[in-house]
Order: sequence, then C-alpha cells, then structure tokens
Amino acid sequence: MKKIELLRVLEKYPLFTFNEFVKITGKSIKYSRTYIYRLKKDKLIFEIEKGKYTLKDNPLIFASFITAPSYISFWTALRFYNVTDQLPNEIMVASKRSKKEITFLNAKIKFYKVKYLWGYRKIRYNNFDIFIAELEKSIIDSVASGLVPLSEIVDVLINEEINTLKLKEFAIKTGSKSLIKRIGFLLDKIKVDADEMLKYIDYNYIILDINNKSKGDKNKKWRIIDNLSYDFT
Repeated sequence: MKKIELLRVLEKYPLFTFNEFVKITGKSIKYSRTYIYRLKKDKLIFEIEKGKYTLKDNPLIFASFITAPSYISFWTALRFYNVTDQLPNEIMVASKRSKKEITFLNAKIKFYKVKYLWGYRKIRYNNFDIFIAELEKSIIDSVASGLVPLSEIVDVLINEEINTLKLKEFAIKTGSKSLIKRIGFLLDKIKVDADEMLKYIDYNYIILDINNKSKGDKNKKWRIIDNLSYDFT
C-alpha cells in the first residue's frame, strides 16, 4: 500500500493502535515500527501515547477513545455545550479507572475516575463520533467531583436551559445522599420544585461547596450548610 493510500485509510480513524496499523498495512511488526517512526518524523502522524496514534491535531476528536469506557465531561463538556464562557486549558475525560495525563501538542488530556459511568452519548463532531456527557450529567459530574467551581454551576443553572427533570433523575440515580442534597438545594434556590428528592436524603448536615470553608448558614430542609456565599436574588 502506497503512503498516500495508507494515510487516506488512517485518516478515517480518530485514533489507531500499533496492532491496527499492522493489520491495515499487512506488514511485519518490525517493518511497521520503522514505517510509523518515519511517518512520525515527517509529522504525518502524531503519537498520543505508546502504541496509539492519530492524524488529527484536535484532541477532542480522539480523547474519549484513549481508554474505554470513557467520555468527555466537566469543564470541557460545559464549554462544548456553550453554557460557559470559560476556556478550559485541558481536555477533561471521565473514565472508569485512573490514568496518567497525556500531553498532546499544546494540550493536556486529563482523566478523572468517576463512580457513575453513564449519562453520556455518542455525537457527531468534525465528521467523527465522540463520547460526551449529556449536559445534565456534566453538571452532576462537576458537582460530585468539585472540579468545576460551584458558582459556575449555579450560573449555568440560572442562565441556561437545563432539563431539570433529567437533572433530578440523574442525581437520584447516583444514590448519593450528599449529591442529592446539593442538587436539591440548588434547584430550590432557583425556584425549581425538587421536593420529590427529599425522601432520598438523611438528617446529616453537609457543606454545599466541597471546595470552600465549612462555615455557613444551615438549611434545615436539605440539611445543607450553605458555605457558597452566592447571591441568588
């Protein structure tokens, strides 16, 4: 297979592994290693990590394929849905297991282990399928992890069209009493009825913002210590 024909085949993949390269070319392992080395040297392909390569310079195309199962979430998903003006300086990926971050060209791809590996979908992006959290699940992931400032999440809830029914369903599905309390409290604050969630909580008080000091007013209904200092009026 000529080089130009090979590149046309490889460009159809968000990423490809060394073993896939061997199968595509039909060459020996030794020859394939040399071939990949030359393609990398000529900057015709990029190495993502050992044994994984791509022709794409946009990491959003292949980030959710580096490890499986995984999906794009947190800041990156919020920006993708255009509900925040912040420009995250990394691609944030939710995954089943912890994984070392990857530096690709000028971007960092970081992997965060999540307990609730659902609520994501396959969408078309730049002629490729990628896996990304639904907007409501990206909110759940962000609140559960504390990786996005809670004030930013409140801004999204107030200013954007969120499916609050789905958000409540997702919160309940996690089975996390703490997460249910936080989501319920925030929905209450923006005048969305969340009383059906009360049966899933306990009587222990928790802080609202896990990244803030523990001092604040107590909300008896949701057993929340409001340490966010956010003006909801």
